[in-house]
Amino acid sequence: MSTIIHINIPYKILLDHLNVILEKGLNPEIYFNGDTLDSYNRKDLVSVAKALADHNLSVTIHGPFMDLSPGGVDNMVRKVAVDRFSQTLDVASYFQPSAIVFHAGYNKWYFNGNSKLWLERSLLTWEPILKKAKELKIPLALENVFEEEPSTLRDLMIAFEDPFFGICFDLGHYYLFAKVPMKQWIEVLGKYFIELHLHDNHKNSDDHLPMGEGEINFDEFFALLQKYSIPLIYTIEPHRVEDVERSFEACRRYLGMIQQPKTGPLSFGILKDLL
Repeated sequence: MSTIIHINIPYKILLDHLNVILEKGLNPEIYFNGDTLDSYNRKDLVSVAKALADHNLSVTIHGPFMDLSPGGVDNMVRKVAVDRFSQTLDVASYFQPSAIVFHAGYNKWYFNGNSKLWLERSLLTWEPILKKAKELKIPLALENVFEEEPSTLRDLMIAFEDPFFGICFDLGHYYLFAKVPMKQWIEVLGKYFIELHLHDNHKNSDDHLPMGEGEINFDEFFALLQKYSIPLIYTIEPHRVEDVERSFEACRRYLGMIQQPKTGPLSFGILKDLL
């Protein structure tokens, strides 16, 4: 069975360029931000979901994250996150995605290092969201961003210990913010991995470069990951149109892929509005 690479595409871009995306055989990780969740047309949603299914494309969903605090101390602030995540599950139900990615939202500076308080508040958010996700049979994959070490994500996973509740490990975010070695991250969280976000940087900004064009040791990462014989979702997130093709090529090279999207010269010009 061939490995599938997903590429992050905002819903509006997907809607506006659906025919080309279908023609090129791109497997989307569809990003829904708050504005999109407030303005989508149900008829369009049904049509897009059917077209992707008819073309046998694999779909994942990325939920909103700007301004959201799922571990927020203020109940009203936290309720906004719950509502947005619930809305995301509603739209995801049309696509039958392999997973939905949400940000876990811990930042030691924002929470003054009080990870226990963050965890207590996070449980209030994720309990109803996980219940709804399980009813829809959609796994949740929580993404690391500002976490410097894996204990907060580990504690959140242990609190539920549910196959529908796992980790989307973002290699670029890990390298930019982590204070402990990669091996420790994999040993602590590897068994919870559902999805990988694969991009590179030089540890001074979140560049989203193709793998191998920054400083991350991907050979070490994939060697460490071999201990966990679990199926994973692989997603690239290029932020510049000129990086898209190289991101696919690098991903295929590291994963030893057979399956490839139908790419070619100028095939990714449609993504210039995204990138």
